[in-house]
Amino acid sequence: MYQVNNRIAIQSTEQLNHLVERFQDADKRMQSVPGFVSFRLLKAEDGSRLVVESVFETQEDFINWTKSEAFSRAHGGKSGNNEGRKPDLETFEILIG
Repeated sequence: MYQVNNRIAIQSTEQLNHLVERFQDADKRMQSVPGFVSFRLLKAEDGSRLVVESVFETQEDFINWTKSEAFSRAHGGKSGNNEGRKPDLETFEILIG
């Protein structure tokens, strides 16, 4: 299994609310993505960042998703819409769990 964590710095309550709303149905939307396993959205206790955790069967499944039309739609088009943010990704091979 392969886990990707995307850390998003939060600048305001409005941004936090917008992103939470945007991710509200992500788990349902991702169900049709080949190799997708699970999704979680975490908020730091101090509210300074969100962590988007996505788990895929394999690294290849994740890479294929990043090249898909579904990824493009989820991220605001081909160029991506990260609201001026650069992705802060961490990737892991899940050994136990």
